[in-house]
Amino acid sequence: MSELLYQTLRESVVNAIRTKIMNHQLRPGERIVELELAQEFQTSRGPIREALRQLENEGIVEYTRNVGCSVRTFSFWDSYEVYLLRTNYEAVSVRLLNGKVPEETIQKMEEILESMRKIPAEEFESVFEYDNRFHEQLVLMSKLPRLAKAWKELYYGNLLAGYELVREKEQILARQYDNHIAILNACKEGDPEKICREVKKHYWKTIFRMMQEQKIEDPNLEQAWMMAI
Repeated sequence: MSELLYQTLRESVVNAIRTKIMNHQLRPGERIVELELAQEFQTSRGPIREALRQLENEGIVEYTRNVGCSVRTFSFWDSYEVYLLRTNYEAVSVRLLNGKVPEETIQKMEEILESMRKIPAEEFESVFEYDNRFHEQLVLMSKLPRLAKAWKELYYGNLLAGYELVREKEQILARQYDNHIAILNACKEGDPEKICREVKKHYWKTIFRMMQEQKIEDPNLEQAWMMAI
């Protein structure tokens, strides 16, 4: 098999395993058996092993002694850290450009939101992919490769955090478009502080819902969040 075909196979396996996790076919804490995946995808264990190592680097799965590979359990505090860092990375890019979001970026964000608006309920999981792509535009416009790389490392943390909200399918689909429109409109206005506020509010709403669902009480958490950038 050529190197290109092997790489394509590995990427296909990576995407397939991600999909199984987001569709709850593989659940947090569940052990992943390489042989079973190899049989399911009709391939050798080599591409499976490499795919799992890539997913480990992305923080989606983890290897533990005497257990092997399993889907990572994503706690509230994991989500808090991911969203706090994403907020700050996006704010760095916005302030670097002094809020002057390029027209090309605006156009891409509009296209992403239009696709998000049309997501059917049975494809609920894709809303987190569109959410990632939307926020990624704010980082990419800085043209700082290290900033983009740091943000990208948190990419699938957002998907795993979204896993915890899967019981709210209809509510999430209904509010995601409106939540992101507020950020887009702020970008069109070109006020850097307003853009940063909308980004912070957007991520905080998710954190707050998780706090309510998991009955986490910390009256100082919101104030600390809003003062973080």
